[in-house]
Amino acid sequence: MVTFRHLREADPAVYEDIAAGWARPASALEATSDDIKREVAGLGGWWGDAADVARDHLSDVRREYRTTVEYAERVSAVLRTLADSVSDAQQRIGRVMEIVDSTYLLSVDPDTGTVRANAGGPGDTRTDEEKAENRRLAEELGEEIQAAVDDATEADQAASRQLNDLMPADAGLELQATGADRVVRPSDFPDAGDSAAEVKEWWDELSPLERESAIYTHPDRVGSLDGIPVEARDRANRILFEESYADVKARYEALDELGEERTSEQQREFDQLAGTRQGLEAINDQLGREPSEAYPQAYPLDFDTEGHGRGILATGNPDTAENTVTQVPGTESGLHSMASELEKADQLIAEAGFESGGDAAVVTWIGYDAPQDLGPATNAHYAEDAAADLRSFQDGLRATHEGGGGHNTVLGHSYGSTVIGHAAGTDDDGEPNLDVDNMVFVGSPGVGVGHASELGIDTENVYATTAENDVIRGTPRFVHDKQPISADFGAHEFPSDPGPDGDWYTLGYSGDAHSAYWHDDSDSLENIVTIAVGGTPDRTDTILAPGADSGDVADSPGV
Repeated sequence: MVTFRHLREADPAVYEDIAAGWARPASALEATSDDIKREVAGLGGWWGDAADVARDHLSDVRREYRTTVEYAERVSAVLRTLADSVSDAQQRIGRVMEIVDSTYLLSVDPDTGTVRANAGGPGDTRTDEEKAENRRLAEELGEEIQAAVDDATEADQAASRQLNDLMPADAGLELQATGADRVVRPSDFPDAGDSAAEVKEWWDELSPLERESAIYTHPDRVGSLDGIPVEARDRANRILFEESYADVKARYEALDELGEERTSEQQREFDQLAGTRQGLEAINDQLGREPSEAYPQAYPLDFDTEGHGRGILATGNPDTAENTVTQVPGTESGLHSMASELEKADQLIAEAGFESGGDAAVVTWIGYDAPQDLGPATNAHYAEDAAADLRSFQDGLRATHEGGGGHNTVLGHSYGSTVIGHAAGTDDDGEPNLDVDNMVFVGSPGVGVGHASELGIDTENVYATTAENDVIRGTPRFVHDKQPISADFGAHEFPSDPGPDGDWYTLGYSGDAHSAYWHDDSDSLENIVTIAVGGTPDRTDTILAPGADSGDVADSPGV
């Protein structure tokens, strides 16, 4: 039985969240049911006993999926109705409490909800009629509270009866499609410290039905776990994305309707949601785009709408691509910058796909909390915090590649190059921390080390370019160490177009030149593609051995 205290302390949002938790797998199962229907239709040319058995089995599975969808949707509806009933009862009690709080003549027992009229005492000038009126009001308000509590109790009992009638056995479902021993539970997932290779080994040991269970019941775990194949992460993240995108749009529209009535806190939320919404729209457009020869299918590999947001999206399948580039953007990146970053990925995939016969993938990796201004970008801690996640992601690409590893390149733009530098190096056994074939630093302020030999891979595979007019050239050496295009850094410098000129007071440097590396027909784009597909780019470098004196090199920045 619901009490007054229970009702006042209840949180209807909890029921809403649980209802959403039931609605999400229902939607996913419905989509899978439709997939099964299409697959069965595609068996039209298969005949015989085996074909009949397969069709019957798939039809049975589809029927049970549809039944499960129906019951899950009914559970969700029951919980939403309960949430509405509790919320309505709380509002009624709230109105009573407003009346009580407006006068010292009434009080409410916090446990029972009984409303009492104060008896008064010496100095009480009320007439008997006024006292009687206060007692009448107290009785009336008490009845209103009791009616609200009774209605909440009735709603709770009704929800309990309805949920009891929605048990799997009542639907004729006894986990027959998967089996009770084939359900993947949270405790079954690999430990947080397990490597991507260990995660892949765990995944391979699951049966197909166990994998389906993991995807549909724990999409948040599957979608973000390095070492799980791209197609499985894609399916899990699409389940999560649909709900998250809808929630962000709904919240943004609600705040938008408030207009000038928004509080300062709501205004800050509104401004941030505007960027988050734009980023999710860009991802949604990419996911809905019809794959073509130039622009292959997109695969969401992780995303998060908290703060400035994160997002990892592959254009092309890294598990099957011969050549994969992971692009790490820099300062001011987040979900709000996703549209522009995906445009860069499109520029690169179109060229790389052409050069490699369509066998390429480009990953947009906004997988860290980037500095949002130039001041914070002088600090290394953003890169240090991102290093482990970038390493894990690259390990995952190796572990899940169907051809044994592929040819992998990491490309860091601006502060993104600093992230790569801090993720690189070697472990205690002398093995590379960042398992990649090439590192490419574009418009880099410095990568946190003084020489390419400290990055853990062969210096022959470390490349750098900075446009002649790129404002990043003005970054002092003490910020993130030498810039990779310094002659004494040891990377191979390749040419870029100069980029737009700056003003006289910026010494000709410009911010526009800092973001021009992906322009059509630019030297930088052509050379980046060449590196990505395993070729040798044009070179403009004069490489000195570690510790050698660069002398008075006029073009050596950061000096």
